[in-house]
Amino acid sequence: MPTTIELIQQAAAHIATVHTSHGVVADVGCALESITGQCFFGVCVGVNAGSICAERTAIATMITVTRTYQIRRIVAVWRDTESNLFVIPPCGHCRQFMIDAHPDNVHHTEVILSHDVVVPLATLMPYHDWWQKQPAWSSV
Repeated sequence: MPTTIELIQQAAAHIATVHTSHGVVADVGCALESITGQCFFGVCVGVNAGSICAERTAIATMITVTRTYQIRRIVAVWRDTESNLFVIPPCGHCRQFMIDAHPDNVHHTEVILSHDVVVPLATLMPYHDWWQKQPAWSSV
C-alpha cells in the first residue's frame, strides 16, 4: 500500500500539461487506490468539446480494468508555472461521481487534501443524502 506522499508523487508524475487551441490537457494528475489495493491514474482533459477531471478519468480506468467500483484513497494535484505542486480537493462533480460509483465510497473513501490531511469523502459532502431525510411535500 503506497503512503500518502507516494500517492501524491504518483499523481504528480502524470501531469503533462499541454495547451491546445481548444483548451488544456493533463495539467491535473490523479492517483487512486482501489479497495483491492491496486493503483490507477488519470489526468484532466479540458477542451471545447467538454471537460473531464483527473479524478473521473482515474475512476473510469479503475472500473474499466477491474470492474471495481470502490475507492480506498484518492488524490489530485496541480502544478503552477513555477513548478510548485498543490494538492487540490475534488470538485463537486467528482465528489458526486465517487458516491454514484458505489454507495460505500461516501463513508469509506479517504480524500487526500495534503501530505498530512486525509478526510473521508463524507466530510466533503455533508448533505449528500439530505433529500432522503426530508419529509415529502404534498404541495408548495
